[in-house]
Amino acid sequence: MAGYLGAIPVPQATQHRESFTATSGQTTFNTAGYTVGFLDVYLNGVHQSPADFTATNGSDVVLASGASADDVCDIISYTAFEVADQTFTGTTTMDVAAITGVLTTTAATVFNGGFAANNGSTITTDDNTAQLALISTDADANNGPVLELYRNSASPAVSDALGFINFYGENDADEKTLYGQIRASIKDASDGTEDARFIIQTAVGGTQETSRVEMTGTETVINEDSKDLDFRVESNDNANMLFVDGGNDRVGIGTSSPSSTLEVKGANNSDTILTVTGGTTAGLGSNAKIKLVPDGTAGLGVINVEGSDGSDVLAFQTNGSEAMRIDATGAVTKPLQPAFLAQVASAQTDLASYTNVLIFGTEIFDQNADFNPSNGIFTAPVTGKYMLSTFIGLDQIPATGTGVLQLQIVASNRTVYAAFDPIVFDATSTKYTFTQSLLLDMDASDTAKIQVYMPVSSSTVDINTQSFFSGYLVA
Repeated sequence: MAGYLGAIPVPQATQHRESFTATSGQTTFNTAGYTVGFLDVYLNGVHQSPADFTATNGSDVVLASGASADDVCDIISYTAFEVADQTFTGTTTMDVAAITGVLTTTAATVFNGGFAANNGSTITTDDNTAQLALISTDADANNGPVLELYRNSASPAVSDALGFINFYGENDADEKTLYGQIRASIKDASDGTEDARFIIQTAVGGTQETSRVEMTGTETVINEDSKDLDFRVESNDNANMLFVDGGNDRVGIGTSSPSSTLEVKGANNSDTILTVTGGTTAGLGSNAKIKLVPDGTAGLGVINVEGSDGSDVLAFQTNGSEAMRIDATGAVTKPLQPAFLAQVASAQTDLASYTNVLIFGTEIFDQNADFNPSNGIFTAPVTGKYMLSTFIGLDQIPATGTGVLQLQIVASNRTVYAAFDPIVFDATSTKYTFTQSLLLDMDASDTAKIQVYMPVSSSTVDINTQSFFSGYLVA
């Protein structure tokens, strides 16, 4: 029964019977038409084998041997199973060759073979009505209707495809083109840790399968294939509430043309551009921080707002240490700013002639540790403008014989001094104080020290302990 579909013929659906009463020796019987290979021939109720007749032209059946007078020849022809606007009630299983029209099911319906053109099963209409509708009339809140794609594999493995939905259309060269695709595959088939890979793909610039959205067990990725594609999120009143510039690797908030890696643009001048909120508990633990980490370095910059008993403090950190703080009153402190004050530890007596470097052996403070009390030298840690000051107390100054004394600030790039001529004083004067301040430009690693220049040796001039050297970075 070549081409027959189904275990038991259903007369109204799959077969057409014609009966003929033969004349003596008749071999040819003209039928109303049949599909070649889809018919059975009976002579007086006896089924004829394919060798007993010829049926090749779709209308005539020719017996190999002539029939006798009054023999009855029954010819049963079968058609491919076609359903047009039919309703199937109950569980229905069909091996489908071709289905046209509308299938309506009120229970589970299984089609072995599916509706894919590449395996011979097609639903075709000549208009824009729905080719397939799945309708559930169940009034409960459970799932339904359900379209199930089931890869019933005996050996499931990673990367096994679970199902594809392809969207085809024609291009202007009359070629069938894949314009979109939804696909799923197995990412992890292990029992208890199953993961899937779900992808939405479209054609982009002639490349038919370009990933637009991809979901796995660990991430959701937009534009996995790294195409020059923008990503835009529109809010109620802003077409570019979030915008990713795919061609320039930039992100804009409120703008479609970000000028840097991240640009945030308000709608008007009164907008608050950025708000960073920390914890809700009062005190220093409720910090709102912005961290700045240079690429490829260990450095770390932090802008930190601290709530302390209702008073906000804005602090700036570099490399893990606080560099500047603005308190609630507006006062600014910079705990790492280079600044020092040193004092002569013990009197330096009987200064020799010419140059005498003063040693300030007692550090009162040395913020950033840039002053060396062992040799009295300050070393600039960074290039900038430094205010250097000194206050020197002199004892046992003779009225004559010493010449003009100079108090010198000696820096790497220049020396400045103040002069004192003891001869203008009363011979009985024994004390004098020098003060000197100057704003100096210093490069990183430049040094500065204090010297007393004596043109003539004296056995009496002393530097007392009320002598100081100070400095700090201004800018």
